[in-house]
Amino acid sequence: MPKQSLETHFSAIRDALASGNLLAVFEAAHAGLSDYPKEAEFAKIQIVALLKQEKVQPALKLIEWAYKSKLLSPKDMAYEAAYCNFLAGNYELATRQLKHASPGPLVGKLSAQIAYKRGQFSECVDIYASLISEAESDGPDYDDLVLNMSAAKAAAVLQHGQDSSTVDAITSAISGGYELLFNSATCLLGSGRTQEAATLLDVAEKLARTTLANDKWSDKDIRGEVGPIEAQRAVALHQLGRVGEARTIYASLLSEQALDTVTRDVVAHNYAVLSAAVVPEPGISATTAKRALQVPGRSTGSLSSHQKALMVYNMAVMQATQKQYVAARRSLCALGKIAPGVAIANAGVVSAAVSLRMGRGRQALNELAAISFSREPVSSVRTALAAAQVSIQLGDYKRAVDILEAWKDKAQSVGLDSLKLPAKFAYRYFGICLLHNWLLSKHGRSETEVATEAAEHLYSKTATMQQQNVDLLVAVSSCLSYAGLDKLACECFGRAKAAASEQDVNSNAMPPMSVLALLAPEGDSRSTACLLQGYKRHTKLARAIPGIPARTARRFQPVCIVPRKGATTTMSGLKHSQSTLSNKRRSRKLARSPPKGYEVGRVSDPERWIPLRQRSYYKPRGRGYGQVKLRGGAQGGAVDTSSGLGGTGSARIGGKAGSPALMQTLADDDVPPASVPVPSSHGSKGKPKGGKGGKGKKGSW
Repeated sequence: MPKQSLETHFSAIRDALASGNLLAVFEAAHAGLSDYPKEAEFAKIQIVALLKQEKVQPALKLIEWAYKSKLLSPKDMAYEAAYCNFLAGNYELATRQLKHASPGPLVGKLSAQIAYKRGQFSECVDIYASLISEAESDGPDYDDLVLNMSAAKAAAVLQHGQDSSTVDAITSAISGGYELLFNSATCLLGSGRTQEAATLLDVAEKLARTTLANDKWSDKDIRGEVGPIEAQRAVALHQLGRVGEARTIYASLLSEQALDTVTRDVVAHNYAVLSAAVVPEPGISATTAKRALQVPGRSTGSLSSHQKALMVYNMAVMQATQKQYVAARRSLCALGKIAPGVAIANAGVVSAAVSLRMGRGRQALNELAAISFSREPVSSVRTALAAAQVSIQLGDYKRAVDILEAWKDKAQSVGLDSLKLPAKFAYRYFGICLLHNWLLSKHGRSETEVATEAAEHLYSKTATMQQQNVDLLVAVSSCLSYAGLDKLACECFGRAKAAASEQDVNSNAMPPMSVLALLAPEGDSRSTACLLQGYKRHTKLARAIPGIPARTARRFQPVCIVPRKGATTTMSGLKHSQSTLSNKRRSRKLARSPPKGYEVGRVSDPERWIPLRQRSYYKPRGRGYGQVKLRGGAQGGAVDTSSGLGGTGSARIGGKAGSPALMQTLADDDVPPASVPVPSSHGSKGKPKGGKGGKGKKGSW
């Protein structure tokens, strides 16, 4: 067939485009590329036709072939190549290819989408802000850009957290549209304003149903669109403690079968967390719960890094609840690989609790100390006290002194008027100062004026407060009374009574002016290590973990047993998880154990591979007259039908038990009882020789 001209091929492509037949466009371009292999326009038309048909993988292969054959340069079809790699999940390669593309709105949108998928939400917000500044307010893409930027801001708040001013700026800029309301509620949820988020999500759900019903959407499509809003509202209700309502919403969403794959996997995971940990059901087993908590493989590419990290964290908590501490440690270690840039608030606390249960006190101490140093003093009170307690149990008083001293230095700059519970923080600050001084006494460096300095510091903080807090003034007066500053204590307590009368607070219900009830008796070293009232209750580290009831949290009470000198450290926490080891690991572990009766200085017999009758030290036993007569000479037959000769000529036991006289003889000679015979590896492969007894099964009695 003669080769057609270029104009003929392009005319066929134009006719196919006019009719809207993308398959005909691809075939016409393919025919043109066959006739003219160096014509790059035909390859470009093929790639665009495949992308219009949403055939990503064939388009990506065609682009790679064009680059490899040098039909296209890296600058040609750079946007299309990046788009294909973006849909395929190759975000790093897509980012590199976009650098060769010409700048424009399409390139900016794709860059923002790639940044969102990679978890770089701040960069994504900056890109959308630049695109919005260049776009026209009445343009077709303006609303989509605003919506996408609000989603990126919501994700940034969830991942890193924002202050209230930033969240208020986001929410005030959003008006109209259930999508924008959903993103605004997500911002509130990430900033800790859970009640406001739940209210806004309720409004967004009602607005979405009304809007979609007016647009003539089907009921199934409406449920699929409103499903993510309901799921986010269930998350807010769970954080507010309304677990029953959250479980009801999750169960309803799972029964409707209207959610997309990613949303359904997230809802199923959250429902499993509530069902297995918070409200245990009798019909759900531990294996079923853990299987439901696993990260779904079918939607892993669509989940964000934060979602993956939360799923792995919940799995670790469930494993620790079931006393599978090795598996919990493995899941916690996987957090850094799955989501390296995402930080889970309580992951370090759970890791320290697992280390304590495994008997690794030093590792738990390092983890608790790192948390105490990295967090603010208000949120790190419990971890600092727990780290000090573990350090005291290990006998490392210097480490406990350093931890408490670092916390005390940071706590001195905290403004009491900015706290929600300033009285509790004042009591803890005063008690930690006394605990720090008691630890210094172990080294002979205690100070007698520690209580006075701590009480005066708290008193100076109350003097600069604009609005007087009754509970805080009572707490400070109690600390002053304990320190012996009676004059300042009476003055502070008088201020508390005056503030109580102004704020209509019953002064008779105020606690007495003493802190002795909150501190241990003087001289009691064991109680002084705890100091604060309720300290033992606070050291249950898992109390702050969401999704675990108080009964389960008791298992995480830090118990660190210090081994005696010269004794081996046993990991008693692993005895419950040994049953979960696979047979392969168990057999490998047993293979490393020495055999029974093994002795280090014992020399192996060099002739152990030679048959017994052929060894140099073998001495055959002679037969007496009675034995010769009984056997009937040299060629006597077998007396018992169950006896006979084996393939090697040695006698084979047919299955009878020995007589009492024989057993007594064995016992007198200190011969160990015979074990079940094992088939020899060097016996004959044919039938056993001998008479009737030769039909016995090999290796049996």
